[in-house]
Amino acid sequence: MEYITTANVLVWLFIALGFFLMFVSYWLASAALFPAHVARCAEQFRRPVVTTLIGLLLAVAPIAAGTGVLNAAPAAFKWIGLLLIAAPLLAGLVGSAGLARRIGVGLPTPHDATQPWRAVLRGGVVLALTFLLPILGQLLVIPLVLTAGTGAAFFSWWGERRARRPVEAAETAPLVAGPQS
Repeated sequence: MEYITTANVLVWLFIALGFFLMFVSYWLASAALFPAHVARCAEQFRRPVVTTLIGLLLAVAPIAAGTGVLNAAPAAFKWIGLLLIAAPLLAGLVGSAGLARRIGVGLPTPHDATQPWRAVLRGGVVLALTFLLPILGQLLVIPLVLTAGTGAAFFSWWGERRARRPVEAAETAPLVAGPQS
């Protein structure tokens, strides 16, 4: 029988605090490095179910393939498996910064006009606090947020690419000379 000691409680407290700080830090770094992408990701959460389902489809295949590579590949190629696992996780973290931003925009303060990162911080704190719910927070909310973030990152990247394509096509199209007088 294991006794609950102060050391056991502190271990779990610091693990939870570390995860909390890690998520908020990734969201703030994403908002600082890719502000336009995070803003587009925030817009993708108008359709949270579609975004989450697409994110699930895009995250499961690479993670399963990466796990297979880690289990079957020789040691020299295990880095490929790690990359396959890390790519959707990083996309999920960057995309879920949009969700943190969307939550933070719903909690406005007068300082938001001069310090837009505060919306991501507020929303990130609220979102990360939902992860603390025992069992459901860790086993359901975190994976849902990361898969939704993967879907939002994909839709944001895809939409930005599609919006840029006609402009690039128009810039490279030959000029047609009209009738001259």
